[in-house]
Amino acid sequence: MKSLFRSLVSSPLVILLLITIAGGFFRFYNLDWDSGHSFHPDERNIAAAVSRIHLPDQLNPGFFAYGGFILYLYRAAGELLVLLTRDPSWVTSWGKINLVGRTFSAFFSTLSISAIYVLARRLFSSKKTALLSSFFAAFTVSFIQSAHFGITENLLAFLVILLCFFSTKFAERPRILVSGAIGIVYGIAVATKTSALSFFLIPLVAYLLACVRRPNKQQIVLTSLLFVELLVLSFLVFVFFSPYTLLSFGKFMESMRYEYGVATGTFSVPYTLQFVNTPAYIYQLQNLFWQMGPLVLFSLLGILLLALQVLKKRNTDLLVFFLFPIFYFAYVGSWHTKFIRFMFPILPFLIIMAANFFTFLSSRWKSAGRILLLPVSVLMLAWVLAFFGIYTREQTRIVASEWIYSHIPFGSMILREHWDDGLPVPTALDSPTTHGYILEELTIYEPDNEEKLAYLSARLSRGDYLVISSRRLYGTLVNLSERYPLTSRYYRRLFAGRLGYEKVGEFSSYPSLFGVTINDDSSEETFQVYEHPKVIIFKNQGRLTQEEITHRLL
Repeated sequence: MKSLFRSLVSSPLVILLLITIAGGFFRFYNLDWDSGHSFHPDERNIAAAVSRIHLPDQLNPGFFAYGGFILYLYRAAGELLVLLTRDPSWVTSWGKINLVGRTFSAFFSTLSISAIYVLARRLFSSKKTALLSSFFAAFTVSFIQSAHFGITENLLAFLVILLCFFSTKFAERPRILVSGAIGIVYGIAVATKTSALSFFLIPLVAYLLACVRRPNKQQIVLTSLLFVELLVLSFLVFVFFSPYTLLSFGKFMESMRYEYGVATGTFSVPYTLQFVNTPAYIYQLQNLFWQMGPLVLFSLLGILLLALQVLKKRNTDLLVFFLFPIFYFAYVGSWHTKFIRFMFPILPFLIIMAANFFTFLSSRWKSAGRILLLPVSVLMLAWVLAFFGIYTREQTRIVASEWIYSHIPFGSMILREHWDDGLPVPTALDSPTTHGYILEELTIYEPDNEEKLAYLSARLSRGDYLVISSRRLYGTLVNLSERYPLTSRYYRRLFAGRLGYEKVGEFSSYPSLFGVTINDDSSEETFQVYEHPKVIIFKNQGRLTQEEITHRLL
């Protein structure tokens, strides 16, 4: 019995199963963290598109920032739930559509743990590297966080892992089944999000390597035919799952021009102002620390090690794996817009590179490798547990809303900021209407001029309370004093108590563990403002006149 237990415990597949179960727990825990309020804007856009679909007669989602695959997947799952529960809100309620999306996101994120194991095992023929890769993947904060959002990042990460796996097999030995698998995976990826077009580098490198390894004319022709089959199949899969990309091609291109303009900084929009004056590449590397914890340092060392291994071993599998994250980071890292999700497709590669580094270190200097791996693993787990604590607490906007209903009198005027989630949100027992609140919106992003000064002073003089539901606006605009001199002064003087408003409530939910709190205000804002924003409530105690406020803002 003891020997059976030892063999089970030492079995790589048993260890992988345990790692996957643990990682799955972190991913599936409290997917309804926002109690159906849909605080993530991308989730709102997806849910709105899904609710517009009606199977089988109305298939046009009228939304092209994402491909059709994810929208039809969520709608089909929602229709199934309607049949099972007789509750039509699974295809109409944004909150319930988001819950469906988050379930899929957590599912694909959990699948990625095993997929990373399989890819690492193929690349390095090492159980240790494969298990370590799956361990790192299971406890990477960014994977766990994105699993709680019904967006495409985890599905795309899973697909890019599969694409790399099949492409390495194609580079080794081109076969019709392998090229078919690549075509299907790549077609689904592009049908999920157009940005997955960048994944094409992976099968392209595999094709070129396959031709180099088999330089005779007959083999090159055969390999080329298989590659053409791959392209045709991927196109057919793409059209099947995202037909309105072609049927409404004009609107699709209009959407893509806008999205690309936002990404590159050609179009200036409020939600990308945070990236003004941020250094390319350096900013992304800084935020990888929030996404991966201390592991990112060893990923960078792993890149250098893998470059040496590719040159030394001339291993085509390693080259297929190595080139994509390098070129992807070089291209996407140059963009003006630097959302942390843009780095998501290379996270599996960075994780495997870090695992390979530790395995290499242990093979050369056994004790040094173990001594280094232990504190890194402990710190990584500590960061995961600290971040996971966010999902064990009630979301800060909901807590703040409950405070508002309990403390702000009936009929009060509450000032809220545009381009952010206005509070209070409805709860089971209360709503702004039942409390007779007068809700006014402050258009803070408007250009600074005399009209804005008069407008802002007038609103502040009339308001009873001011609610700031995240750092989205003040965290950015206070640092853009050249472009927003008035707005920058407004925030500085508001927080200094010089505008008659005093802080009466602050609600935060920073990652914390054993009494140690990690302030993540310096992270890229989308890392914080959805599920754990800091909410600040001010009360108009000074009751300054419009003229007095105007004078203090000059």
